[in-house]
Amino acid sequence: MLEVHHQLVGFFQTNCWVLEEREERTCAVIDPGGSARKIWQWLQELGLEPKLILLTHGHLDHLWAAHYLQRKSKAPCLLHPLDNERRWRWLAFSLARFTPIADGQILKLGTAEIRVIHTPGHSPGSVSYLVNDFLFSGDLLFADGVGRWDVPGGNFGELVKSLRERLAPLPDSINILPGHGPATTLGIERKRNPIFWPKEQP
Repeated sequence: MLEVHHQLVGFFQTNCWVLEEREERTCAVIDPGGSARKIWQWLQELGLEPKLILLTHGHLDHLWAAHYLQRKSKAPCLLHPLDNERRWRWLAFSLARFTPIADGQILKLGTAEIRVIHTPGHSPGSVSYLVNDFLFSGDLLFADGVGRWDVPGGNFGELVKSLRERLAPLPDSINILPGHGPATTLGIERKRNPIFWPKEQP
């Protein structure tokens, strides 16, 4: 059984998610963007030992606490190589040891399977993590909005393609747990988020 926990961390108020696998009392920490000691204390209070540290992309506000958590837990820190090679240009300094991930890769967390979906647009190596009916979308998709593309490495065309094509097989019932702001569902965003709507032909 899976349970999701949430904390706002860092200056940019990033959503740090903890995905708990209750049978084995282990977890994955997703986007530890700051407040490293706060996150570690939180995990201790939950009685959880991180098995994975998952980054949706390589921006500072999503990985700032990764090194501290890795040093404490010895857990691998996963980041797409396209963002790992660029993160220094974005001032995303970290001494964490990053393990590369690839589109379609399946990560094991106890009995749960987490699928990596490469969803570029906000950054070249942005990924989303799908497990059961949860999609950890990073800065790809927000409630009533989408991630910025007017940043170094951002690309509007890729963002639209990720939203319209890479997420197309997923049902409306999928819960979107974004990098910032409140949770939503894929169905809600398909209805009210114009970027999902196909361009009308003349």
